[in-house]
Amino acid sequence: MDKSVAGFFVIMMALVARQDDAPPEIPVAQAYLAAYQAQDFDALAGLYAEDAVFVDPTSFDVGDITPPIDWQGREAILTGLRSWNVERLEYAVDRNYQASGRTVFDGAVTAVYALEDGERHYRFPIVTIVTVQDGQVVEHRDYTDYAGMAQITPAGDH
Repeated sequence: MDKSVAGFFVIMMALVARQDDAPPEIPVAQAYLAAYQAQDFDALAGLYAEDAVFVDPTSFDVGDITPPIDWQGREAILTGLRSWNVERLEYAVDRNYQASGRTVFDGAVTAVYALEDGERHYRFPIVTIVTVQDGQVVEHRDYTDYAGMAQITPAGDH
């Protein structure tokens, strides 16, 4: 076998083995993000640990956009999320990776509000970090670029 082919084979086998060794927290974090995007409060209630934390330190100084987001406990989180009156969230994830036991989603999120006169879409650059322990989300941490917020018109709407 040619050395370059053998080297490629070794690299591919290492990548496959690495995927098989993927931490079990990643699928939970991905299922959580799907429920969060859908604003599926029943699914979220089952995914949050009783003492979960939901925090966005970048929200603390943007009172004209949102009150500070620092919710402690499952019920406080669900109450906080419901208060947004968001129909759904649409993440465009540029990078998703595991770092020190946390699953990182780096990209942008579009918050979709259903209003009487139609939907309104607001896009924010965001980094969402989800920490999972024992199959439950114990922390959701956002770093949102509120200054980069833009109202957008979805494709197909004119």
